[in-house]
Amino acid sequence: MKPTRGMTLLELMTALAVMAVCITLAVAGMQGSIGGQKEGAATRELWSGALRARQLAISTNQPVRFVVENDVVQPNGQQFTVARWERLRCGDAATDDWSTAQCPSNACLNRTCRTTPACCTETGPDIIIPPTMDASNINNLCFLPGSGRPAFNRMDCMRGQLGQPELVAAAAPTDSSIQFRFTSNRAKSVLMVEPLTGLSSVMDCDSQAATTSDTTRRDLRLANACAEP
Repeated sequence: MKPTRGMTLLELMTALAVMAVCITLAVAGMQGSIGGQKEGAATRELWSGALRARQLAISTNQPVRFVVENDVVQPNGQQFTVARWERLRCGDAATDDWSTAQCPSNACLNRTCRTTPACCTETGPDIIIPPTMDASNINNLCFLPGSGRPAFNRMDCMRGQLGQPELVAAAAPTDSSIQFRFTSNRAKSVLMVEPLTGLSSVMDCDSQAATTSDTTRRDLRLANACAEP
C-alpha cells in the first residue's frame, strides 16, 4: 500500500492563514450585525421616549425635555453617551402656584436633572447611544406643558414665553431638525415631530418611502428631510 502523504509546513501555514482570514471576516460581520441592532434599538427607544415625553407634558401640565449627556457612568461601571427625558418642576418653591412665568423653575434653566435632581419631578430611563450613532439633535427638545407642542433646542422650555403663540410656533422643529446619523453603513434616520401636536414618527432615509421614484408612493416630506445635510 502506498503511504499517505502528509502536509508540508508551507501547506499547513497557508491553511492556517486562510482560516485566520475567514475567522476575521466572520467576526467583523458579527460585530457589524450587533452594532446595527444596537443602533436600531436606540433609534426606536428615542422615538418611544419622545412619545412618552409628549404624553407626560399633556397629562401633568409640566414641560418635559430630552437631554443628551456624555460620559455617564452606568451600573456596570462603564461610561456611555445617554439620552433621557426629564419632567421639569414648575415654580421655585414647593408652595408656588403654577404659572407660565414660573415654568420650569429657575433651577432647571441651565442644568440637567442629573446635576440638579431637585429641579425634576420624574426622569426617564437612560437610553444608551452607541459609539457609531450621533443623536445630539434631540438634545433639549422640549414638549410644552398642557399642549405637548414641541420646542426645538430650548433647554429653558420657553419659560416666560408659553403665552405667546407666535414664539411657540417659531420654536417648533422642522422635518429635518432631528436627524440620527451613523458612522456605520446604516443610512441616517429622521425623527419627524408634528409642530402643532408634538406627535412624532421615526423614518429611515433608505426606506422605500424616501427613495422610490414613484411619485404616488413617495413621502415628499421624508425625502426632503433626508436630503438636508
